[in-house]
Amino acid sequence: MNDGTEVVLNHEVAKLVDEQKMTDHEGAFFQRQLEAIESQTYDVLYPDLEARECFRTNTFGGAGAQTLTYRSYDRVGKAQVINARAVDLPKSDVMGKEYSKTVKSVGVAYDFDVDEIAAANMAGMPLEARRAMASRRGYEEFINDAIWYGNSDAGMVGLFDQPNVTKSNVANGAAASTGWDTKTPDEIIGDLTAAVGAMFSTTKKIHRPEELWLPVAKWNYIRSTPRSPQSDTTILEYFIQNNEFITDKSKVKPLNAIEAQGNGGSECFVILTHTTPEGTETVRIREPLPLQYFPVQIHGLKYEVPGRGRFAGLEVTYPAAIAIWSGI
Repeated sequence: MNDGTEVVLNHEVAKLVDEQKMTDHEGAFFQRQLEAIESQTYDVLYPDLEARECFRTNTFGGAGAQTLTYRSYDRVGKAQVINARAVDLPKSDVMGKEYSKTVKSVGVAYDFDVDEIAAANMAGMPLEARRAMASRRGYEEFINDAIWYGNSDAGMVGLFDQPNVTKSNVANGAAASTGWDTKTPDEIIGDLTAAVGAMFSTTKKIHRPEELWLPVAKWNYIRSTPRSPQSDTTILEYFIQNNEFITDKSKVKPLNAIEAQGNGGSECFVILTHTTPEGTETVRIREPLPLQYFPVQIHGLKYEVPGRGRFAGLEVTYPAAIAIWSGI
């Protein structure tokens, strides 16, 4: 049916309604018979939740754990020059600390009544599947936000408020500004090189930077801007080729989550290493029980599907393995 025909039909239906040969209800029903509805739906799109992509999830503890604790040991004392008859030899010792996090239950649910089931069945729409997906998305949004920004109600601290994580400002460029929009490509390369080198040197070569996270706009700028007008190498390519630590483009990630999270709301980038030389995790998501749905519960004519996860937030075991550089 072409557009012209549809206009004529719509006009004729309107005339019949005006002449009271057809009621408003009948007219609306007739109009619906002329409506072609696509089977394809065009759902609202949401950005990716990036926390799971960036941090490893540790499920140690199980569903019943109320508190998650790890221990850290340090040694004190070292040898000294003595004489042969000394009886007060210098002693070494080991001391330990415990660090604990409280586990919280995170709940979510979805429901549907008997009329909705019948209507969805008639329309051929998977109502239960859509609501289950919406429910899971709601749970993951809570987890994602708590990891990046914390949750004061639950006593959870996000990445950007972690104590003892290295927080610095990049140096001024020749234009007396720290912003990359005023800096030369070489000055931007200098900022990145200084950041990865600082982590390696200040930790006495313990933490080797593994990943670089950038706001999306800054990532796009350095991956598409030539190092110089005469160069066919971009800022990012030059950095990857000439630093000792981050040598793979896949380790340079554009993230929505870190936009405007630097000092004073400025843009920042994050340098991070996930494991120590011994393979111990430096930072992890603590989730003893991932989201679990329970059997359907009947409340009158309504069916409810409750879900619960057990979550303790982001845990940083080695703060020196993370560095946040602001002002870009």
